[in-house]
Amino acid sequence: MTVEIIPCTKTMAAEIRGVDLSQPVDDDSAATLLEAWHKYVLLLFRDQKMTDQQLKNSAAWLGKTSQIAMPVDRRGDDDIEIQKVSNIRDKAGKPIGALGDGEMWFHHDNSFTEAPDKATWLYAVELPSTGGNTLFGNCYESYEALPKELKKEIEGRKVLQVYDFTIREKPRRNELADVPHYWQPVVVQHPVTGRKALYLDRLMTAAIDGGSDAESDELLGQLFPYIERIDYEHEWQLGDYVIWDNRCSVHARRDFPADERRLLKRGKVEGDPLLSAKIAAA
Repeated sequence: MTVEIIPCTKTMAAEIRGVDLSQPVDDDSAATLLEAWHKYVLLLFRDQKMTDQQLKNSAAWLGKTSQIAMPVDRRGDDDIEIQKVSNIRDKAGKPIGALGDGEMWFHHDNSFTEAPDKATWLYAVELPSTGGNTLFGNCYESYEALPKELKKEIEGRKVLQVYDFTIREKPRRNELADVPHYWQPVVVQHPVTGRKALYLDRLMTAAIDGGSDAESDELLGQLFPYIERIDYEHEWQLGDYVIWDNRCSVHARRDFPADERRLLKRGKVEGDPLLSAKIAAA
């Protein structure tokens, strides 16, 4: 197959043409896709038509499918590889999926685990008439934009990533007994590109080490605006399949009409523990 790569913006994302993800990707095309993915962080494939089984194999060129962490009673069904991101309810009024309503802040997926997934994909099945765009930020660019003094201040430090599927308020450091959490490097080094990326987000980062809660809150308040940049905004079309590098990007969602149906299917690719980057002295 002939693979065509079309950049979407100057800082991230590329549309891929000539690839049908419902079929196995040959070795040469897989190498091309992998190189493009590392370069552009996010790849878009339009007009895809896939069954659930084909979706489960759609990112085989990238790695092994990850199992869904969200409890069954909160995600709508017991499929461990595909999650429905939807506001739709069945005839009994039960949600068929999860994470379905309203806007969502910028975040990394599964950052509260020891080995966050390296990739996430979304596949558009049913869409509202307006809204629901997904926003993406390039965390390489976020790091590069930091002032030298701020880079030095966060060198070697870690951030507390937390998430509890049942609460909205982030817990403090002394409230973690029953909450999924993990301390991650605030600056990670990509294992393939070697580039440094800022790794934190307002949705899941509860603290940064090396100071009091008040000092942590102040420093995070300085850092969050750098991560909340919109490098690419994806306006969904039916059949769109988007896959991004979860280690060096964040994503968010715009609001959409609550009375209109939206269904995307979501899967992930297993990752490894994040690498801490050392910042060279100025």
